[in-house]
Amino acid sequence: MEINLFGKERHIPLNGLNVSRQLEYALLMEYLKLTGSELLLDVACGDGYWTAKMIPEAKSIIGFDMNDKRLLQAQKLAPGLSGAIRSDAHHLPFKDESFDDTIGICVLEHFQDDVGALKELRRVTKTGGKIALTVDSFSYPGMSDEEKAGHAEKFSVAHHYTIESMTEKLRQADFEVTQWDYLLRNPISANLYRLALKVPKLAYFLFPISYPLSLWSERLSKNRSNGYKLAVAARAL
Repeated sequence: MEINLFGKERHIPLNGLNVSRQLEYALLMEYLKLTGSELLLDVACGDGYWTAKMIPEAKSIIGFDMNDKRLLQAQKLAPGLSGAIRSDAHHLPFKDESFDDTIGICVLEHFQDDVGALKELRRVTKTGGKIALTVDSFSYPGMSDEEKAGHAEKFSVAHHYTIESMTEKLRQADFEVTQWDYLLRNPISANLYRLALKVPKLAYFLFPISYPLSLWSERLSKNRSNGYKLAVAARAL
């Protein structure tokens, strides 16, 4: 969030108060099981909030994004970042098999050519390495097509995924799915997420209550058929 303070624009990172992102990050890190020896690529790293949290977990992290402003913020928020590079996901300035693992938190759905982006990420990920992603699914029942379309337009979302469609797109890019889970798949967590979409600022204030409630409800849920988000890990073939 950008605020004007004493005539200067200041960036306030609010990702830490985002229930969905907290759940997504925790699950992706569980998938990756970093040992501290990896060279990690952070796809569309944004302001670097999550990148900063990963720094102690890997040997080296490079993030890329197309937004120059966000890259400058990432350099400030994540001073241990090995590189913050302006790049398009379809034309990365790295040699083949440069990275041990790759991570992307809710970014793939914004790429029109998502398979093309996955193929480029496969090119720079070592054979046998992992890619761990969360994406928009919006397969949980109850949201109208109009609401989905409005969300997609507001946030420039080009795709929604099921595990079946995601598996196929990863296969086309020479990745094999090894783990997956839907997130925000329980009535409690799903409805809190919908509230956050409708009233984002209120959701930040409710975080101390909504996060533990969502975490608890997700852990108890047996639903593996749908959710608002989809998390997936895949091995580079």
